[in-house]
Amino acid sequence: MHNSSDALADIDPASAGFDVDRDGFVSYKNSLLFLPPKERGAFRLLLNAWPKVVSKEDFSKNVWTGRMSDESLARCITQLRRALSNLGVVEIDAFYGQGYRLTILSDKVRRLSPAPAAVHSRKSDAAKPHAALVEACIHARQLLERRSLDAFSQAESILKNVISKAPDYMVAKLLLAQYVADRAFFDGNIQRSQIDDALGELRSVQDAEPYLQGLQSQIGYLLDCKWHFDDAKGAHEQALQMSPDDDVAYYRYGFHLLTSNAPSEAVSALRSAVQLNPFSPNMAVGLVRAYACANMDPADVLVHARSAYSAHPDSPSAYVNLLYTLAWVDPQPEIAHAARHFVQKNRYAHALSSRAVAYVLARCGDHAGALEIIEKHSSTHGIHLAALVAMGMLDEAMEKVNAAAETGFGVLPFSISVPECDALKQHPDYPRVHAKVFSKMPGK
Repeated sequence: MHNSSDALADIDPASAGFDVDRDGFVSYKNSLLFLPPKERGAFRLLLNAWPKVVSKEDFSKNVWTGRMSDESLARCITQLRRALSNLGVVEIDAFYGQGYRLTILSDKVRRLSPAPAAVHSRKSDAAKPHAALVEACIHARQLLERRSLDAFSQAESILKNVISKAPDYMVAKLLLAQYVADRAFFDGNIQRSQIDDALGELRSVQDAEPYLQGLQSQIGYLLDCKWHFDDAKGAHEQALQMSPDDDVAYYRYGFHLLTSNAPSEAVSALRSAVQLNPFSPNMAVGLVRAYACANMDPADVLVHARSAYSAHPDSPSAYVNLLYTLAWVDPQPEIAHAARHFVQKNRYAHALSSRAVAYVLARCGDHAGALEIIEKHSSTHGIHLAALVAMGMLDEAMEKVNAAAETGFGVLPFSISVPECDALKQHPDYPRVHAKVFSKMPGK
């Protein structure tokens, strides 16, 4: 906890560069802070009350409209601290039984060198995005986190609409690039040209706002989707250097490392992501997959999968990941039944559920059910390789691998790196395909 009286006495939030506009959005040195509604409301209270303590009752009344739990407030403050950590000029102190207080680190404010004009230049009111467009982007980002086909479609529509109304709003362009990368990675229903177009858009974003958080990480993510792993590595490392507390940057770097056959390093990166954001089920699931790829004892991987689901009991991805891990460790008919039940009850389930459910059914003996899913959700990107391998259909799986390799982009590098597909490495065609897919690895 920071208790410097000088930090409190020397400078107030406005003098430090914080401003709350008429719509309730917070800016720092004229750059809008991209905060979700609850975090934004909590930060507003802390700014307005400075240097006083904001009580739990005030948070409950003004942010939660009277429906707040201590756990939800603590989670909100944790996420707010993480979101503000990159600024390096504020801390949020907890006072047991009372509430929270904002601390301005005046020595850090004084030491800040002026940022490039492209980052903090004052924009006219006309150039600022309307509050409704900012809210729309926040909603789109939440939709992308769901990773269902329906959510992807909604997010794309929202983001294109925002960009048409505010073409200079770089956050919307960044999120649209994320949409393209997510589709390329999770269900392959995207064209290579769309990845190239998204990278082109990010170059324009970089020209306008080179220090926009998430920009370098997103560039690395798209380059991974194109299998340009050498360039991607540099982008990921730059992202972490610029924003060392960015959980998403660690998450994307973790998957880059998994694809790059560095599972131990991937575990470390994904563990950092989970520590920075313990409320994300997707990050928890990513860490479980990293443990499996790093040759952890399957029984221990299952412990982590159960823990991830216990921490996120309402998350479809955490539940499907648990079924997947159960099937991998100890296939039983009951697991296949649970997977079928999940599909029936979740029309717009996680985009990964097709490959996961197909694998569960294949592994647990329901080959007909697995083949039905594979046929219904066919893809040229080899998303069902694990299911085919589980059924002993190695030649058919390698046909999918060859077809996916010809596309030159997509999820194939990750798919052939998971332990469920180890048997493919014995196929005579595997060395050639591996060399083709990983030709742009660092050092090659």
